[in-house]
Amino acid sequence: MGIDGAGQSGRFTRGGSSQLPRRTSSSHLPPRYPGQTRHKRQPEHQGKLVLLFFILIIGSCTIIIQHRLFLPIDSKTSDPHLHRKHLRAEQQDLQEQFTSHKLSALDSSYTQSAIHNATAKLQATVKDIKRQQGKEQQISQIAANNDIQLVDASSVPDPPVTQNPTQAPSPNLFSLDQLNINNSAGAFHFQHKLDPTEDFSATGLDKKRRLVKEAAAHSWKAYEEHAWGMDELQPITQDGKESLGGIGATIVDSPDTLWLMGLKDDFSRAREWVSTSLKCNSSRRISLFETNIRVVGGLIGAFELTEDHMFLDKAVECVNLMLPVFQTSWTGIPNNQVTLKSTGKKPRLHGSLVSLAEYGSFGVEFYALSQRTGNASYAEAAETIYRWLNERFPGQGLLPTRLNRNRGTFTNMKTYTMGAMADSYYEYLLKMWLLKGQKDDMYRSMWESSMDEMMTKLMNVSVGGLLYIGLIQQNTMFMPRLEHLTCYLPGNLALGVVYGAVNGSKADHYMAVAKNLTYSCWQMYERMPVGLAPEMVWFHPTDDLQAGSNANQLRPEVLESFFYMWRFTGDVMYQRWAWQIFLAFEKYSKVESGYAGLEDVMAVPPVHDNVMQSFWLAETLKYLYLLFSSPDVLPLDKWLLSTEAHPINLQLPLQSSLKSVSQHIVPLV
Repeated sequence: MGIDGAGQSGRFTRGGSSQLPRRTSSSHLPPRYPGQTRHKRQPEHQGKLVLLFFILIIGSCTIIIQHRLFLPIDSKTSDPHLHRKHLRAEQQDLQEQFTSHKLSALDSSYTQSAIHNATAKLQATVKDIKRQQGKEQQISQIAANNDIQLVDASSVPDPPVTQNPTQAPSPNLFSLDQLNINNSAGAFHFQHKLDPTEDFSATGLDKKRRLVKEAAAHSWKAYEEHAWGMDELQPITQDGKESLGGIGATIVDSPDTLWLMGLKDDFSRAREWVSTSLKCNSSRRISLFETNIRVVGGLIGAFELTEDHMFLDKAVECVNLMLPVFQTSWTGIPNNQVTLKSTGKKPRLHGSLVSLAEYGSFGVEFYALSQRTGNASYAEAAETIYRWLNERFPGQGLLPTRLNRNRGTFTNMKTYTMGAMADSYYEYLLKMWLLKGQKDDMYRSMWESSMDEMMTKLMNVSVGGLLYIGLIQQNTMFMPRLEHLTCYLPGNLALGVVYGAVNGSKADHYMAVAKNLTYSCWQMYERMPVGLAPEMVWFHPTDDLQAGSNANQLRPEVLESFFYMWRFTGDVMYQRWAWQIFLAFEKYSKVESGYAGLEDVMAVPPVHDNVMQSFWLAETLKYLYLLFSSPDVLPLDKWLLSTEAHPINLQLPLQSSLKSVSQHIVPLV
C-alpha cells in the first residue's frame, strides 16, 4: 500500500456532523387557529427555514473537511484548485436541495437551543477551514520568498510491491551509479579544509578522546555550579531552567556518559541525586516521550553499565506511574502531555493529539525493562501500539505525523517525514527487531516497508548532486529540505544492512543511500561559515544547499551516523569529519560555564542561545568519545544504543517467568 493508505480512517465518522431531522406528516404539524391566515404563520416557518439552512451548511462544511482529511496523496484531485472547484460544485448541489426542500421536513421539537448549537458547530468548522487555508498560504509565501519550488508529490511513483523481501526496488529517481559520490578534491567547494596531517593513530585518538572528556567535565562542572537539580543549564546567564517538567533531566540523562569517560566522582554525585531526589510523580506537566527517552532510558543505561540496582528500581518507579496513561484510550496510545500524580491517583491528561515519535518511541526502553524485571506489562504496553498500527494500516510504511489517539485517525492535513515528530518511531522499528533477537519479523517488515517508501516518496537529489530526504506537507506537497533530526537515518540504514534486515542488491542499495546521505549531512556543517549545522537546510533549484532554520542546538544526529558508518566501514574519513565538528564546537559554542547553542550559524561571530541541552552530554559528547575510542568499547554486536544513546545489552534474554501484569500497574481511581 502506498502512502495514502491512511485513508482507511475514512471509515470512521468525525464528531460534529449533523443529520437532517426526520420528516413529519401533516398531522404532526401545529394546528391552525381559527381566523389565522397563512401569512401570519410565516415567522414560525422562517425560523425553521433558518435552522434547516444552518444544518445543511454544517453538512456541506463537514463534507469539505472529510474530503480534505481523506484526500489520498496520489489522488487525481491533488491539485488544490481542482479540488476546491469540486467542493464548490458539491456545495451548490446541497444548496439546490435546500431550496427545494419542503417546510414539512422540519420537526417542531427543534428549539432555539438547537439553532444555537448548530451555529457554534458551523463557526468551529469555518474556523478550521480558514486555519488550514492560512497554513497553505503561509507555506506558499515562504517558498516564494526563498525561491523554492514546491513539487507535487503525486508525481512520484508508488514503491514497487515485491514478494521477495531481498529484491531491490526498481530504479526510483536515480540509479546506484548516480548514488556513488565523488569525494575527490574539487568535487565541492569546501569552506573548511580538513587538515591532512591530523593524527588519527592510536596516540592521536587518545589525545582526542582526552579533549572530549575535558569538554564533558567542563559541561558537568558548569551544570553542577549553576543548575544542579534543574532540567538544563543556561550557560550565558549562569542559571538553570525547568524545560522538561522539573525532573532533573541533565542529571538522569548523563550518568552512563560520565561512567564511560571515567568521570567517576561526577558519576557518584549524579547517583546520589538520583537516589535521594528523583521524583517522577511531579505535579508539573511533563512530556511522556521525553521522560521515557531521557529519564527511563538514562536510568536503564546507567544500570546496564554499573549493575547498580538503584537505577533499575528508579526506572520501575517512574514507568509504573506512566503505565496508567496507556490505558486511557482504546488504541493503547497514551497522551504525551500529562501530569503524573502520586501512586494511586489518576494522571491528568492534556489534549488528544500525539505525534508519531511521541507514541511510537516507548518500545526499546519498556521492552528492556521487562527483560530486566520479569514484568511483561511494560513490554505489553509499548508493543500494543506497534501491533495496533500494523493491523490498522497493514503494509503501509510511512505514516502521518499527527494522530488523534481517541478516534484512532490521523489529522486532516497530513505530514510525512523522517525527521521531527516521526524520527525515533522508524528508528525503533529496527531496534525492536534487534532487541527481540531478530525473531519478531513484524518489526523488520514494518521497518523495511518504511525505508522503501521513504526512498520512493521522500528521497531526492539536489542540483549539486547531494542526496537528501525531504518531507511531504499538506498531504501532497513535497518540501525540498533536509532536517538535522533526519540525519540519524544513515546510521539506522547501515545498522539494518549489517544485521541482515535486508539482503542482496537491496542491502547494497540501502548502504549506498546511507553513504550518500551521511555525506549530505556533513555538508550541512561544512558549508556553514562557523562549521556547525543549522536545524534545517533548503535545496534551491539553482543555489543548492542553503541554511533554512539557522539555529544550532548542539544536536547529535550527524555524529551518530558518523559513529555507525565508521564502525561498519572502518573509514577514517568519518573520524576526520567528527573531529572537525568538535573543533567548531570548541571555537564557537564553548563559554565560561559550559556550552551553548547558536542562534544563527551564518553569523560570525555567532550569538549564543543560552541553553545547554541535556542531550549534549547524553548523546553528542558520547558519540564523539566513541568515535575516537576502540571498537571494543560498546561493541555493536553486544550493545544497542537507544534514541538517546543509552546503552542496552543485547545478550540478555527475556525471562520466561513473568510477573502478573496487574501487580505493577497503578490503578486508575
